[in-house]
Amino acid sequence: MTEMEMNEDIRGAIQALVRDAYRVSADLGDRVDRVLKGGIENPLSKAEVIELLNKVVVVLRNGAASRGDHETVAAMDRGVSSLVERVVSARGRVQGRRGLPTRILPLVARNGIDPKPVFPRPVFHGMEVAMNGGFLKTADIDLWDDNKRLDIHLGQFSKQNGRAPASGELLDIMLSRMDLPGLDKEDQFAIVELARSIAVNGVRKPPIIDIDGTLLDGNRRVAACHYILNHDEFNSEERRRAEYIYVWQLTEHATDDEREAVVVSLNFEPDHKQDWPEYIKAREVYKEWHAMLALEPRMPNQRAQAAMKRELSKRFALGPEPATVTRYLKMVDWAQEFEDYHISDRGKDEFEVKHRSNRYFQYFDELAKGQRPGGVAHALGQDDAFRHLVFDLLFDGKFKNWRQIRQLKYIFENEDSREALQRARTETDLDEAEEHLENAMSIARHRRAEQREIGANSRIDTFVDWLEELPVRSFRDTIKPDRLQKLLRALRLVEKQAKAVLDGSS
Repeated sequence: MTEMEMNEDIRGAIQALVRDAYRVSADLGDRVDRVLKGGIENPLSKAEVIELLNKVVVVLRNGAASRGDHETVAAMDRGVSSLVERVVSARGRVQGRRGLPTRILPLVARNGIDPKPVFPRPVFHGMEVAMNGGFLKTADIDLWDDNKRLDIHLGQFSKQNGRAPASGELLDIMLSRMDLPGLDKEDQFAIVELARSIAVNGVRKPPIIDIDGTLLDGNRRVAACHYILNHDEFNSEERRRAEYIYVWQLTEHATDDEREAVVVSLNFEPDHKQDWPEYIKAREVYKEWHAMLALEPRMPNQRAQAAMKRELSKRFALGPEPATVTRYLKMVDWAQEFEDYHISDRGKDEFEVKHRSNRYFQYFDELAKGQRPGGVAHALGQDDAFRHLVFDLLFDGKFKNWRQIRQLKYIFENEDSREALQRARTETDLDEAEEHLENAMSIARHRRAEQREIGANSRIDTFVDWLEELPVRSFRDTIKPDRLQKLLRALRLVEKQAKAVLDGSS
């Protein structure tokens, strides 16, 4: 019998035991199913296999005996004895061929959850892989220094330093703290953002490790937990969530093919997860904000509102600062005004309008900016007709980018530009409408250039008067060095132009 045939034979015998257990009771069937379907590759000794199967058979024999089925009792005795020999023999050959790992990182129990086989067995790249689930202390998990995501970074570090990075240096690389030429200082792997989510929710998807603790999947999650434990942004409760991580661990009998299947499945195959649209998330934040305000006896002052927004931001894993919450609230205010206009004034279908809000939601961020004179929001707030004109253009998809939204504050001040914008609204052909829209922008830009030229003389007079009256010591004591450099750059820029004009006129 080949090894494949032998394994199929064992699997069939185990399935028969499970069926018999279900005949006795559903509860027993569930228990037997959970244990036996862990498979023969779970780390059980021969004595443990015999003890486990004998426990199952005792219950099954008692059930058969109570029914007076003596032939079934005898058959079970013979079948289990044979099954135990086949299971132990197969395990011995597997262990002898693969060898045992030199180091085993044991899983631990936590919060009443003991380490045990993951059931049903997870499937990676079409292959069932036996695993155990349990907890590990974050400090005991090293980041994966063979992660292909870091291939360029690790090669660069090794070339600079002549060695591989230590664990702390690997974390610095993932946090974009390592000075590596060609890299920006931004959080390239979004570890901080992930850490803020874990601080609120814990690690929701178990990282996968080999029997010796080598990470096969979850490098970013583990790095984020290390960040939480070593950063004062997080409180004690949030650190507690990151202190231990529930992981899946391969057994000591895992093959290289199974390891490769895990890596390929989780890094090459898309998980097809789609984030909620920002419109939906912003509406949830907006709803919760107004629920918080409703509980206050009176409108909180600015400081209290800032504290409430920080709380809300952390609750929705948006970071420790309230900026995103504030932005969402403004965007939803504008989206609601957009929706009210099209539903109430224009008589459009409610859900068609909401779909438009979802599609063009980012534009509301630009519409909300500039509430002081000279800003977009201020211009739209001064004139209902102009605001509704913009809402119509937005609904019809005639704005092509956010830069056009920013130009609205200049179009508002120019009658010719507004007329071009109105022609864009009535035009049904999108290409023609886009041309009218560009004309409106061009007219506004040209008018601004004219105004800058007309006011240039008076502005220069004002600047020169101010500069001449400025005490010399201010250059040393008051003006910052970067401002001085900026001033010199501007003066050098205009010096050549001014000299060329003056020389030509002499």
